[in-house]
Amino acid sequence: MAADIRVALVGGSDALRASRREILSTAEHIKVIHDSDGFGLTPAELVEVNFDVSVIELRLEGQSALEYIRTMFVLAKIAKQSFGRILIATQFSDEKLRLEAIQAGAVDAVFVSDGMQSLIAKIELCADEYADYAMRELLSTLPKPELSQEEYQQVSVALDTLDEKEAKVLRGFCELKTDSQISSAVHVPKLKVRQTLEKVQNLLLLDTRSQLLLKMFSLGALAL
Repeated sequence: MAADIRVALVGGSDALRASRREILSTAEHIKVIHDSDGFGLTPAELVEVNFDVSVIELRLEGQSALEYIRTMFVLAKIAKQSFGRILIATQFSDEKLRLEAIQAGAVDAVFVSDGMQSLIAKIELCADEYADYAMRELLSTLPKPELSQEEYQQVSVALDTLDEKEAKVLRGFCELKTDSQISSAVHVPKLKVRQTLEKVQNLLLLDTRSQLLLKMFSLGALAL
């Protein structure tokens, strides 16, 4: 039996959150464990909530959710903690916001205008700890990447520290293969694939796999 997906709802009006709770209650394996209008809820406090997916309204009291989640990652890194995946929520569909959400550390953005069933679908996708589906969807829509020579050199120096197997894992990731496909191609356990990609994230001072995919795109390293 699949485990429940633990969801935290943060921000938005009482009516909006109530409608989200109602639709989520129809999903068999989704359980809302935290519901807050966001007033007075610090990033550090949300890090402590044991959620799998948090749906955070774009406009929070006094700040943007994008800055809020950046702060969450900083605080979690300092405290050597981790937390679940983030969805940024707002009213209308905006592909630009999806990219901005990913750059800030979210997996994706979800839009009220797309209907409440879209919320369920994206929460289920984000239940995967290694979800990067949104970044993969957006790659074909992004303009030609540009990276300064200094940035390129910094990344190159970091990646030069990888051993042969790790370099092959990263190459498979850049070929947009799944973890299972990379595991089979490189002849390493899937856990090793995930540990290697996390190592590369840390080398490049990134917080998420989606950010790593975007960084590799900016290097022109993806097989698109």
